[in-house]
Amino acid sequence: MAPLAILTPNDILAIHHATLRILSEVGIVLRDAEARTLLLDHGARELDGRVCLPPDLVESCVARCPSRVTVQGRGGKAELGAGEMHVHNLGGARDVLDRAGGDPRPATTRDLAESARLLDALENVTTITPLYTPCDVPPSAMTVVMYDQTIRHTLKPVSAPGVQTVAEVHYLAEMAHIVLGEASAVLLSLSPISPLNFPADLAQAIIEIARQGMPLAPLPCPQAGISAPLSLAGALAQQNAEVLAMITLAQLVRPGLPMLYCGRLAAIDMRSALPIWGNPEIALVSAATVQIGHFYHLPVNVYGLCGSGHAIDIQNGYERALNAVVPALAGADELSGIGEMTSGTISSNTQMVIDNEIMGMVFRIRRGFEVNEDSLAVEVIAQVMASPMHNFLSMPHTVKYLRGGELWRGKLAIQGIGWEQWRDTGRPTVVERAEAEANRILSEHEVEPLPDDQARALDEIIRAAWGQ
Repeated sequence: MAPLAILTPNDILAIHHATLRILSEVGIVLRDAEARTLLLDHGARELDGRVCLPPDLVESCVARCPSRVTVQGRGGKAELGAGEMHVHNLGGARDVLDRAGGDPRPATTRDLAESARLLDALENVTTITPLYTPCDVPPSAMTVVMYDQTIRHTLKPVSAPGVQTVAEVHYLAEMAHIVLGEASAVLLSLSPISPLNFPADLAQAIIEIARQGMPLAPLPCPQAGISAPLSLAGALAQQNAEVLAMITLAQLVRPGLPMLYCGRLAAIDMRSALPIWGNPEIALVSAATVQIGHFYHLPVNVYGLCGSGHAIDIQNGYERALNAVVPALAGADELSGIGEMTSGTISSNTQMVIDNEIMGMVFRIRRGFEVNEDSLAVEVIAQVMASPMHNFLSMPHTVKYLRGGELWRGKLAIQGIGWEQWRDTGRPTVVERAEAEANRILSEHEVEPLPDDQARALDEIIRAAWGQ
């Protein structure tokens, strides 16, 4: 299908030029001495305590980035930027909803491991990031435990959780080397403090990631109306400036470092100051972010399945479906959000299974359909009209397209039965079926464990981080 365009080519150029002005005329807050010196030695200047980046430096650094990024796992890899769309789960949820209609509770390490095993079994989840921030882990070990429990319980490609310090970069590099053979096999993300603030620890982590040769995903999370302009164009320009600033610093350290263009621009309810992830503007800015990232020939990861609701209900369904399908049609290389609830703070096994179903529909829509001599079926129509039956049920053409997937069929949706049959079988709902499917998967699905020597080596790293 032709990609959906939210922005015109002139719109994209306008955002690009506004971004260069932000970086060159306003600048970024950057306290780390090494990062400041590196940028100043390459033509940047200081203004009112900020570092201003010249347009030619920014553009030359962005041009050094490859057009693809690899996400590696024990069982294979995903190539972002190769033309296919990949899907991963929400990352870093705080709480678990054990059952629809219940109350959430703090997530534990066990929940983290269980979620990875469930995601491993869901066919429309193609990459995985650690889902929960477990409450039974100290902050010093949080990042390494999240990666450890995820890589142990899935064979799918795994992105590491967001990092904040050089120590976390070192731990994850060592873990990736143990399990995957090289440090550069793990994709790392970092989030600046919007607007345009890059703390010293973050800058040092960017430099270390680049030195290690680990793929980097700049992950700004501006909130329109509070930490970014309320105008969506202005918020996109600021988000773009934050991404390009991180790209510039990383490319100066290691030219050609793989970079994934990420955007997490969201909105704020101006009455309560709480995030609203279910609004249609999320779909619009996510699709626009895809276009902007592709303007720089970079693979793009954006919000997908996301909503503001607290229950697994119709609001939850229509918000996440609309917010997923729009950036998918815009050509996103990777969508996030499987399992997301309550603006990213809660997740549940039931939601993950439902989201897998929604993404099956999104993939089907994105695939489109062929228009050619065979699919136009003129001769088939003529044959049916010349027959006494006047229907297509027995035609080989019908069987061919049915087996070829012309009609999508999910696992959860209530379809293909009449009202009476649905009533007589207990009036099942999608939520009930999803809960049952999640329980079935977790009772049956096993993931090949790590070899003993690798497991022991990871245990040593966790003990070191735990006692830090």
